[in-house]
Amino acid sequence: MQGTASTPLERIVAAIERNWWWALAALMLANALLLLYMGRGLSFFFDDWDYVTHDYGGGIHSLLVAHNGHMSLFPVTIYKVLFHLVGLNHYAVFRLVLIALHLTCAAPVFVLASRRVARVPALLATALILFLGAAWEDLLWAFQIDYLLSIAGGLAVWALLERRDRLGDVGAMLALTVALGSSGLGIPVLIGVVVELAWRREWRRGFVAVIPALLYALWYMHYGEDEITRNGLINSPGFAEDIAAAAFGGIAGRGLDWGRPIALLGFLVLLRQLARSVPISARMAGLLATGASLWLLTAAARSTISSPETGRYIYLGAVVIVLVAVELLRGMTLSARVAALAAVVVALFAVTGLTLLHNGALGLRGTSKTVTAELGALELAAARAPAGYQPDPRLAPQISAGPYLHTVRAIGSSPADTPAEVAAADPTSRAGADAVLLQLDAPSLAPLGLKRPSPLAPAPAVTALASGSQGQHGACIDLTPAPDATMIAQLTLPSGGVEIRNRGAGPASAALKRFGDAFVQLGGSVAPHKRVALSIPSDADQLQWALQLTSSSPLSVCGLVA
Repeated sequence: MQGTASTPLERIVAAIERNWWWALAALMLANALLLLYMGRGLSFFFDDWDYVTHDYGGGIHSLLVAHNGHMSLFPVTIYKVLFHLVGLNHYAVFRLVLIALHLTCAAPVFVLASRRVARVPALLATALILFLGAAWEDLLWAFQIDYLLSIAGGLAVWALLERRDRLGDVGAMLALTVALGSSGLGIPVLIGVVVELAWRREWRRGFVAVIPALLYALWYMHYGEDEITRNGLINSPGFAEDIAAAAFGGIAGRGLDWGRPIALLGFLVLLRQLARSVPISARMAGLLATGASLWLLTAAARSTISSPETGRYIYLGAVVIVLVAVELLRGMTLSARVAALAAVVVALFAVTGLTLLHNGALGLRGTSKTVTAELGALELAAARAPAGYQPDPRLAPQISAGPYLHTVRAIGSSPADTPAEVAAADPTSRAGADAVLLQLDAPSLAPLGLKRPSPLAPAPAVTALASGSQGQHGACIDLTPAPDATMIAQLTLPSGGVEIRNRGAGPASAALKRFGDAFVQLGGSVAPHKRVALSIPSDADQLQWALQLTSSSPLSVCGLVA
């Protein structure tokens, strides 16, 4: 691309080379807007709740305790600061930090690439990371601040080491400390830095790796957890290959089916280049060591509990692959036509990856809506919630009523939906809220006890009646089924509850709902010629419960005094 640009394509490429800053800024802005849109409506998810509900005793211990085997000093610190600055009802702020870290990772990718190739291919390499839809967990889930801090730290180390001065080395040491203090991804970064410095035999710069490694070792002696198992080691070779292939496929916006042949092609290209007489650079050796250790260590720890296509395992592997490719292209000049073709391929990869990003966002959003609705129900019935009660052991097993409600009170804000928001939620979320209320309030058909119908009590209101007729006297509604028919009646419950009197020879069943569309069947039934009471504790919300009665016998339903 030297000389005077003559064709339109060459002029476009030359203009981008001159105005690379604007092109990079446009890519970053487009990516940030895309992630903000994709992540709309999200709330805390899964491991996020550990940070929300557990203080681990407070103090420095709460910052140093291992999370899933990882040192999470810096992510936990960020979360605790945000809890006090913005509370629990602004998850978008947590995601803004994640997006900022993602853009922070992209910037040194461009810097490292532009030192080896022209700016147009450097921009394309950066775009591969910016629009890495396969790594959707790292792009949408704020908890992945830990991984992105480690990756950003690693990229900063590689960029600062190239300064080759004392200030750069001190900065690299601090960046490596952040990488190790944020997640286990700091370990393969450390291994890569050690290999790079040893490759150059620059022993005097060894403090860059030695000091962070010693600090990590001291932490591990007191807080470390070994996640590597015997079965994990046995499964690790094949699993490591699949994680690597998933990273190759992820760059193309695809999964393992595409990743395996792409990885094989990439491996063959690498072998061809390494077989040439050109010496292997120290950076190439360090990157290869980082990639190999990343995939092997992840496989040893996760091969028995995770899928190799898990989104959060793809990001760092993709960064390593892109930087290795840049090393292989070092000094090469691409024609305008080749650059344009590469841009088309990168754009196709980004568009294909949007499907994975979109699907991941849908899954996270669905979980967020359900869990926040269930938490809204939990807060309505907080006075009756046992400390160990779990509103959703499947979608949010980290949440127990006691620690959660304590955190909400201590911080003074809540991630839960308000009753109005629950009522406006999707059917699945509203059904989840009803399930929580029914579990905590445990309504049942019970003996009448001391409560008695009273003319002063409000009467229930019939909202729907099938195969029957109704009448009213005082606070009572009389329901009569049609001949040889089963009557289904729906009523709103007054605040004091109701007495249900079975005036016939057949049993009657009862079901309840409040926010949901479907009625939930109560245990037991109203026996022939018996009277039972149905009452539910009141709470702050004014939305009434709905009762559905199914019976072939005539019934009387009377309001009880609250």
